[in-house]
Amino acid sequence: MPFFPNQITPMLFVLIVFSFVAVVVVAIITASVIKRKKEIEAYKTAIEKGLPLDDLKLTKPPVDTLKSGLVWIAIGVGLFIVILAEGGTKSLSVCAIPTLIGIALIISYMVEKKGAD
Repeated sequence: MPFFPNQITPMLFVLIVFSFVAVVVVAIITASVIKRKKEIEAYKTAIEKGLPLDDLKLTKPPVDTLKSGLVWIAIGVGLFIVILAEGGTKSLSVCAIPTLIGIALIISYMVEKKGAD
């Protein structure tokens, strides 16, 4: 039995979604590798010039973690609203994933902030 257009559409949707996720993950990993290489170069330059390494501020501030956490929570709430609007109450558990990631990042921010004080 040949594929009909209504059978191809769900497969294409799944393929596109997973491809997009894979591209985003690869882009994030690539960006972090490039950033880490720049940090290493900064350390090398500081050592060559005889500068103390304590003066380098290469770590990200804890506020970035808070911002990321708030974004993840917003994504979770947005998914919750969209799923409720579509009437798909059986798939509401999907909203918990980004929401819990956001909560974990906010807890991490609180721990980092407490450690910096």
